[in-house]
Amino acid sequence: MSPLRPGNPHWQRRCAAFLIDFGILATAALALTASWWRVDLREADAAIDSLRSTMDATMARALDANADPASFYASLLSDPSLRGAVTAFAHHVTGAIVAVAFAYALLSAAWNLGSELSSWQGSPGKRLLGLRVVDISGKRATFAQLFVRQLAAGLSWFTLNIGHLLAWWPPFRSLHDRIADTDVVATPGAGPLPAWGRATLSIALLAAVLLPVLFATWLAMRLTTP
Repeated sequence: MSPLRPGNPHWQRRCAAFLIDFGILATAALALTASWWRVDLREADAAIDSLRSTMDATMARALDANADPASFYASLLSDPSLRGAVTAFAHHVTGAIVAVAFAYALLSAAWNLGSELSSWQGSPGKRLLGLRVVDISGKRATFAQLFVRQLAAGLSWFTLNIGHLLAWWPPFRSLHDRIADTDVVATPGAGPLPAWGRATLSIALLAAVLLPVLFATWLAMRLTTP
């Protein structure tokens, strides 16, 4: 039996195009919502200080009482101050993420709809990578189709990207493209994926691995260092 291979011949090209658009739009969303997420992150940082203080106090009490490990962890879990600090941290981090994500969603819809209606028939990222959005017959998509495509794109995200992964298999179209009767195709003479496109994919993969590790390391240091 032959190994399973990605069926969509343009999957790397499409991913690189998305990353280009994402970088531009995410930067704009962060800039536009800076006054909101900065406040939330300051409050989240204060919640970490409160969390560390509560943990230190609980540990001190446990040591004074010669508590066994089970009792110590039980006291941590039942401490209302600790639960409050954790809840506050999660609340403010979520608030910052939601503010940026909402701005990103609005910018992305306008960005994609406007560029797909233009002579480019695709976002700047798609343009650079030789891709365009068409209807299923290969002709120019209508405004109605492209508008529905933007609305349906939310479903592809809300299904935890399962909607996007549908483009991996025949007929090689994401959920939002299937709903809108559209397709993403390569322009004639697009050629192989350029070296800078492959580099973009490599950097994104490295970031996806490193960023969670760096965040976990930073959080552990904040919780243990006064």
